[in-house]
Amino acid sequence: MESVLFYLLIFAIAYLFGSFPSAFLLIKLTTHKDIREQGSGNVGAMNALRAGESKPVAVLVLVLDLLKGALPVWYVQIYLKPDFLLLIFVFLGLLLGHLFPVWLKFKGGRGLAVAAGAMLAVQPLLVLIWLVIWAIFFAVIHKHIVASMVATFILPIVVYFTKDNYFDNEILVITLFVCILIFQRHLARIPDLVEEKRIKIQNGASK
Repeated sequence: MESVLFYLLIFAIAYLFGSFPSAFLLIKLTTHKDIREQGSGNVGAMNALRAGESKPVAVLVLVLDLLKGALPVWYVQIYLKPDFLLLIFVFLGLLLGHLFPVWLKFKGGRGLAVAAGAMLAVQPLLVLIWLVIWAIFFAVIHKHIVASMVATFILPIVVYFTKDNYFDNEILVITLFVCILIFQRHLARIPDLVEEKRIKIQNGASK
């Protein structure tokens, strides 16, 4: 069992890694805009596409955010041989760093890409399941935010009922707390979605 100081050090390093503001820097470098003042204000790949109007830049943001999650988890698993608690600290640090980056006054992204990268390094099947659920609901409702919320809500349930065959209790715990953090961040978008719907209905009625 490692010391408390070691766990806190790993958490701090993971937080700093996760807090690297890839979307903010790329949009600032390519358009001189502040991504937090564009579109939804989210510091992620989707809003980078809106703010920068460039698919290559948005894809680069997505790749960097995936790597922010995958590389630290991969390194820790290979070189530190972590116990379950240390792995939790790494996941928590990465996600909180991306969600609340100290460099951007704690206003970050929603954590999907970073979480996906981290889970790819632990259990790629989790990301595949999430993507399949997301794709099904997006095909039906055509709202990526709602599809993300539904997929994030359903993923731990799927893991719970299939863990005897494909997962274990540790993966279930990681999935649960990751999805809770991401789902909570998506809840903040609900008022905007409701307002968008109200405006659409109002515009449709006035025609």
